[in-house]
Amino acid sequence: MISQIYIYFIYLKIISLILSVLFLIGVIYYFRKLKILSKWREKWQNWWGVVPEVSSSNKNRKEWQKINQLLLEPYESSWKLAVIKAEGIVKETLNLVGYSGFGVTNKEEQDDFIKILEELKFRNYQNLEILYQLHQIRQKIIEDKDFSLEQNKAKDVVSIYKKFWEELLNI
Repeated sequence: MISQIYIYFIYLKIISLILSVLFLIGVIYYFRKLKILSKWREKWQNWWGVVPEVSSSNKNRKEWQKINQLLLEPYESSWKLAVIKAEGIVKETLNLVGYSGFGVTNKEEQDDFIKILEELKFRNYQNLEILYQLHQIRQKIIEDKDFSLEQNKAKDVVSIYKKFWEELLNI
């Protein structure tokens, strides 16, 4: 009788061990899928004041590849989306580098990218007028549904954004 209880206890241990391992694998899988660990890491880095490494990671390279694919499509809406995404990558990189635009106190209704450009102007960056013009094109895309954008113009805008982004990474 005691030996049977002991055998059942051993089976119970083995089954619980297998279920625990499967549960742990499931938790790790969903943590990676939901990117919870990277969010926690960013939270801790911000809390400790650790500056994240800004580099041309796989994520950024894939985003630029997607933008290039959008530029190759025959639709004007794809070209507009490419311009919007290109500025988004530049803005995200500027935020990671430390330019948030919060130090600039001008108009309340100015958007973040203009504030960031003004902050860059205070830091003596050159040729920011081009980025102002590109941002105005992006604003026209967003605000005016009838705004017409040619494919060559979109390619030029995206290439300038990408060149500026690459220069940011080299600093």
